[in-house]
Amino acid sequence: MALLIDADWLLYAACAACECDIRWDEWINTLHLEQSDAKSYITHQVTKWQEATGVNDVVMCLSSYPTFRHQLSAEYKANRTGRRKPLGLKDLRAWVTAEWPTRRHDNLEADDVMGILMTSGQYRDPIMVTADKDMRTIPGQLLRMDKMEVNTLGDANRNWMTQALVGDASDNYPGLKGFGPVKAEKLLADCKTLPDMWDAVVGAYRKGGETFGDALLNARMARILRYGDYDFTSGSVELWDPDRDPAMKANG
Repeated sequence: MALLIDADWLLYAACAACECDIRWDEWINTLHLEQSDAKSYITHQVTKWQEATGVNDVVMCLSSYPTFRHQLSAEYKANRTGRRKPLGLKDLRAWVTAEWPTRRHDNLEADDVMGILMTSGQYRDPIMVTADKDMRTIPGQLLRMDKMEVNTLGDANRNWMTQALVGDASDNYPGLKGFGPVKAEKLLADCKTLPDMWDAVVGAYRKGGETFGDALLNARMARILRYGDYDFTSGSVELWDPDRDPAMKANG
């Protein structure tokens, strides 16, 4: 067993929480970070998750930029350009890498690293640890906001297809105009398999004046990678293709 931790999120949260704004006088404020505070924050969180789950082994999952999604769309996360990052991220990232086993792969975000490890069969009953709802698109155990969730393969596919319809404003890809979670849930309510869900998604895009290509792009943007989607030798991603996915020919 292992805790697969979204280290990007953990690092950002720790550095943001431990920043300190000091007002020296009427005219001067400075912002600083005590690295020891951020390290204590991270260590405390990891220990808390280990105690809550009874799992000691930890794998810190980190992103490598740019990612394959930046190649799919120049607008991906462009809405974050210019935002100030918390102090200390680079140094704390190096510290985390030295303190715990870490996985990072070219072209992948931490989410994709977790998704691949979760579905690889490498670990027995692994648990993802993150605040990101996107990880509901991966089957298995998810510790999110200190609450345990379990998503079946069917749940994961439904959540993925929902995301392909809704898009993600925080990541800056649009989905289908007019679709929110409630409308997407209603559309997919009677779908039992991945082929059924995909047909419904494509039909909705076409009805909304969009194309099959638009539906496919959003499905690819929304898909957190699973084992088999990534070539560890070349560092390349096998983009999801409904014509080549075995699950599209089965009851997936």
